[in-house]
Amino acid sequence: MSFAHRKTILGIASVVLLLVSFQPSFSWQQPQGESELQALRREIEALKAGQARIEKQLQELKDLLTALLAPRAAEPREIVLNLDGAAWKGEKTARLILIEFSDYQ
Repeated sequence: MSFAHRKTILGIASVVLLLVSFQPSFSWQQPQGESELQALRREIEALKAGQARIEKQLQELKDLLTALLAPRAAEPREIVLNLDGAAWKGEKTARLILIEFSDYQ
């Protein structure tokens, strides 16, 4: 028997062994009865419900992050500056003062 002939027989034998060894594993994947099919359907529905809850929570997190990262207007605040000795025009009792900081260079 030649080397090529032995190699071919060995290859065919390997394929047959693989097919025989995988055949029993296919039987457990198929539902055996109506009760197993109903159990699988209930499990699928439970998984869908869980996924829906996760998607809802994810959307809530996205909404919170969007609200936190959104630009906000600066809150007005009262600032007290000491302008003693500074040049000024107008009345000292004015409620609003415009101050200009500039560089004359």
